[in-house]
Amino acid sequence: MKIVWRKSAISSLLELDRWRNSIELPPIADYLKDTVQTYFEQQDFSIYIPGRQVLLQQMPVDLRMVLISVGKSDPYKVFYRITSDQIEVFLIRHPHQKLLS
Repeated sequence: MKIVWRKSAISSLLELDRWRNSIELPPIADYLKDTVQTYFEQQDFSIYIPGRQVLLQQMPVDLRMVLISVGKSDPYKVFYRITSDQIEVFLIRHPHQKLLS
């Protein structure tokens, strides 16, 4: 299955690195992107669709969220959509990540 990275996902990775820099941690975007890519490549979507369905204002939307751990940190939230022939990654967030102003 083909994995497509939306512009919003790439932007979220860059924002994640800026956030990590603000708390004096090294960048992780490239490694995290490779980890997420590998995670989805190893899945057999004919047997199981990982993650849970995302709800906005109590209504289901066409997104799923999966938690992916990297090392000993809390897991990253990866928001994605699955179609018949591809996975679209929309957003990646760390649970403690704060928006930079």
